[in-house]
Amino acid sequence: MSNQRKVQVSNVEDILGLDDTDSFVNEDSIEEEVDPPAQKISEEEVNIETEQNAKAIEDLDDEEILWEDGPTAGMIKEWKTSYNEVYVTSITYEKHIVWRVLNRSEYKQIVKKMEQLIQGGQLTSAEANMWNEETISELCILFPKYDKKALSGSMAGMPSLIAQEVLEASGFVALEVRQL
Repeated sequence: MSNQRKVQVSNVEDILGLDDTDSFVNEDSIEEEVDPPAQKISEEEVNIETEQNAKAIEDLDDEEILWEDGPTAGMIKEWKTSYNEVYVTSITYEKHIVWRVLNRSEYKQIVKKMEQLIQGGQLTSAEANMWNEETISELCILFPKYDKKALSGSMAGMPSLIAQEVLEASGFVALEVRQL
């Protein structure tokens, strides 16, 4: 998976040099309203600033909490040691899911169990699809702890989204395909 999937937390106001009285407006109105000496900051410049201000997990203190009610840097370091690849998906601005990739033997076990449930008449194909997504999510989500009962009341698409991300990072979707 590319580096574009890294989550970097930074204060946008600091990067752009804004204070509390500044606000964002669309680009068309900026061109008309900006005083001649003022400069626009390009998206590339903001990305460069963000990358310079970002710290690698390995550079953080183990006790540092990454976001409110989130995991510590030490937890992430442990997971990276255990699973090699650890990712975060932001569902909302406040809700972040930390997960790992799926290995081949885990995938084979999931497929085998799903086939048994379908052949035994316990699941329809639609139910099997949802069971597959939920099983992948339960297996690969590291934080917050996956809880099927808690999920039944909210965010119906979260297991589907995370399962899709896990499969992509686990090599089930090509980064690029081209004809030679």
